[in-house]
Amino acid sequence: MATDSGKTPGTPVPGGEATLEGGSYEVIRARLHSQADALATQANDLNARRKALFGGTELTVIGNERVRTENNCVPRDIVSVGKYLLFGYNVFIGLKKETVVSDVFSLHRFEKTAEGFDLSAVPPTEAGGFLADPRFVKDFSELYKYYKDAKLLQLRRRDSRLLAVFQTGQSARDLKVFRFNVDVEGRATYVDNQGERDHVYPASHDFEWTVATREQYVLGQHPHVNVLDQVFVETVKGDLTIKVEDNTSTGLGIYSEPVDDPDQSLDDAEFAWTQVGGLILLRVLPFREKAHRYLVFNARTQHVVRIDAIGQSCVRLPEDQGIVFPGGYYLQTGDYKVFDGASEQMEFHHAVRSPNGEDVLYVFHRRDEGSYVLFPYNLVRKEVQTPLLANGMSLFADGGLVVFRATSQEPTRVHPMQVWQTPFVSDEHATG
Repeated sequence: MATDSGKTPGTPVPGGEATLEGGSYEVIRARLHSQADALATQANDLNARRKALFGGTELTVIGNERVRTENNCVPRDIVSVGKYLLFGYNVFIGLKKETVVSDVFSLHRFEKTAEGFDLSAVPPTEAGGFLADPRFVKDFSELYKYYKDAKLLQLRRRDSRLLAVFQTGQSARDLKVFRFNVDVEGRATYVDNQGERDHVYPASHDFEWTVATREQYVLGQHPHVNVLDQVFVETVKGDLTIKVEDNTSTGLGIYSEPVDDPDQSLDDAEFAWTQVGGLILLRVLPFREKAHRYLVFNARTQHVVRIDAIGQSCVRLPEDQGIVFPGGYYLQTGDYKVFDGASEQMEFHHAVRSPNGEDVLYVFHRRDEGSYVLFPYNLVRKEVQTPLLANGMSLFADGGLVVFRATSQEPTRVHPMQVWQTPFVSDEHATG
């Protein structure tokens, strides 16, 4: 693409002024940079005053602690129950004949102290005594009695419902889900072991794909599919090509990549799209290929990037400011990032919005590994902070976030936890 090289250094300035040292291009560039810096300073000052007036909390680490368990175990998940932290894990019992509740669950306080945070264990009679409920103890004992391979998969909070998800067989679909109700005071009460219907995830995509039909086909020497009169895509003559001109006389475009079958026609491939603000997401399945290809076209920058992680799961940012997916994000500004290996088998789990509406936390989860990826997004700055990778997460009413990362799959009694302060406080805490 041709570019303007700018003025020749030493060009006289009209009006008889002295020659500009370094050239007028450099002077103008320096002035623009200076104005941009001044504008950024004013915007930061305004944002600071706005946060002081309306409130706002940055996502920051405020503690590193350790939780100790009675037995060597492999941690699986954590969840908040009122002011307590419920820790779930899988333990190798060895010669022990019976698995009891304390072999899989422990309850811990979550209190800030002068030295850091107190995460010491508390009796199972705390938080309403749900772990000591005779009905739960009976159902739990029967689970391990009749399903020798039973193991804890996940702990979930869904509004006032707490779920403990166990795998009972070889398939991930062989599940038993214990249900508890949690009241506004943080007391949990056992319901039953029939919570499979509650254990559902949101839709993987919060938008619908529009599938191309013959009405969008534009025929010619290099035929293509017309997408919203903004972008044109085809898979003929050996490559997948994206163009920004409705021109079938040439096969050149702004983006291309080879396809497996070079002899396919336009009818042989499948095309679909959706629009998110100024972004057009494309889903293409070339002829005789098994995996869809996913691409993002930015109408503002005329830029195309392939991001196959979109196919796994993808949700829109507020006000259509962009998209977020397990492996990264793409913003309307053209800023994007894709993290290697972060998207495989990840699903959209849930989103948490701060009371002031400025911040949103997007959570993705991988069921078989129990791992999480958390994307904090700020609407005012239009910025995604560095994602948090975790093997368990627990968000408390005061915005405290506890995460743990498993250092290995070897059983251990000491489990490092990291505490973050976040803007994601509960509505009751924000108004209290």
